[in-house]
Amino acid sequence: MSRKSVLNLFALLIIASMLLAACGTPAEVTEAPAPVEEQPTEAPQPTEVPQPSVFIFGRGGDSVQLDPIVVTDGESYRVTGQILDSLYTFEPGTTIPTPNLAEECTANETGTEWTCTLKQGVKFHDGTDFNADAVVFNFERWRFTTNPYHFPEQVFEYYEAMWGGFDDASIITSVEKLDDYTVKFTLSAPLAPFLANLAMDSFAISSPAAIEKYGATYGTPTVGAVGTGPFVFKEWVEGDHITVTANENWWGGRAKVDEIIWRVIADDSARYLALKAGDIHALEQASVEDLADAAQNPDLYVSKKFQLTTAYLAFNYKIKEFQDPKIREAFAHAFNKQAIVENFLGENGQVAKTLVPPFMWGYNDAIEDWAYDPDLSKQLLADAGFPDGISEVTIAEDITDADGNVLFKTGDKIPLRFYYLPITRFYFPSPKEISEAIAADFAKAGINVELTTEGDWASYLAARREGRLAGIYELGWGGDNGDPDNFTGYFFSGGTEPIRREGWYTNPPLAELLQKALVTVGQENRDPMYKEADQMLHDDVARIWMFHTQLPLIFSTKVDGYVTQVVDADNYFDVTVSP
Repeated sequence: MSRKSVLNLFALLIIASMLLAACGTPAEVTEAPAPVEEQPTEAPQPTEVPQPSVFIFGRGGDSVQLDPIVVTDGESYRVTGQILDSLYTFEPGTTIPTPNLAEECTANETGTEWTCTLKQGVKFHDGTDFNADAVVFNFERWRFTTNPYHFPEQVFEYYEAMWGGFDDASIITSVEKLDDYTVKFTLSAPLAPFLANLAMDSFAISSPAAIEKYGATYGTPTVGAVGTGPFVFKEWVEGDHITVTANENWWGGRAKVDEIIWRVIADDSARYLALKAGDIHALEQASVEDLADAAQNPDLYVSKKFQLTTAYLAFNYKIKEFQDPKIREAFAHAFNKQAIVENFLGENGQVAKTLVPPFMWGYNDAIEDWAYDPDLSKQLLADAGFPDGISEVTIAEDITDADGNVLFKTGDKIPLRFYYLPITRFYFPSPKEISEAIAADFAKAGINVELTTEGDWASYLAARREGRLAGIYELGWGGDNGDPDNFTGYFFSGGTEPIRREGWYTNPPLAELLQKALVTVGQENRDPMYKEADQMLHDDVARIWMFHTQLPLIFSTKVDGYVTQVVDADNYFDVTVSP
């Protein structure tokens, strides 16, 4: 073998040897490394975001406005009472005024000057300061008809009624800033319910900056209200709901609930079904049957609100027939008030014979109510010239709208209308059904009415205020401050001339008595005056007082901490809703 061949063979042996070393021999098994056991890993957990606690209250009707000075209805104050604070408020469950935005208010010896020291460090929801300037701004806006923010398209009814009128007629003659946190009220005469008036929801203090910014749209759904209260306005969808959220910087501490929603559910039965279904957490005013059902339901509880209320029927005195006291008395005898109470209010109602409720001082228990007597009604109608009953009435004087347009002309003959409330109220459950029952009683006494209403709640109140409910109409009142002036005085102290908003009623001797009672010092001196006033109203059959109510509320058992008030808006500050 040649040298070259040997070298080639040797090279092949080396290559083969290297291949065998890399791959191993067929008989050699290469053991795979043991698999590494993977440790289980937890999936990343989402960060828990706490859900806001929401309290949903079902009610029969919407608010009219959220600027409290231009409304008189409880549905508006139910909301504004959470957004705005007054200088005074009422101790829980009482009619006792207690300081709120004011630290204290003290009177001089004659009761004609009140000096109020204000809380410091309080902010409106828009970040501006609450101070003496804000108090002066609000009161001057309310009092002076020439003030640029006393908008002519709005009605400041409560200021006129509780403070004696506007401009120079106001019992408040000045509100002065003494320093940044002190104001002085000067009065033309002592005003017995001064502190109680300050505590009313209608005189809550709004942000001057907000009023200057929004003008007449302040208080409407697009703007809401801006106050210093425990809750901040969020949204208002008309006819559906209003939402507020907790004020993180409220001077009294943060509320326990994050959000409140007031939902409008007009039908009483539908509202109760929504509560049972869990769509709402609470409601007020329910039928006797639904209240009985709720009392047996382990998921619900019933609470009764003590309140000062009177439901009534009023006459429009521009109707000729209603100017005759015999005809008014015929109406008073023509329906069974006791049956109405038993069938529609049950244990939550009491027949009324006076405007002042029996739970208040100034109540006249000696008054003898008009008895249910349809035969006497027929006789009274016959004596008044209607032997065959009454179903048509005559307009005695033009009835106009707010712009002066004539709606009903003098001498017009119109059907005898009976206007019923378009919504359930805290003082008046099931208004349409109650009105139907009354109308049936009327018919038995020869009084044949045409049942009707006047649009929505705001429209109804506007028609009443403008004196254009041309017939007999249904309404009621809930006390605002625990003083009888807020009942008898509110309605009739201006009656030296026909009062448009009270159906054009006039009674000068009554008005003079009530004006005297307002400025008389001492409950013991005022009490007999209000008793005499209610006797005068009874003797004149000025209105027909129907019933007083205690308000039933039904809650889900998830709800705690709801505080009812005798007067003023209920307190939502301590409400909690469990999951």
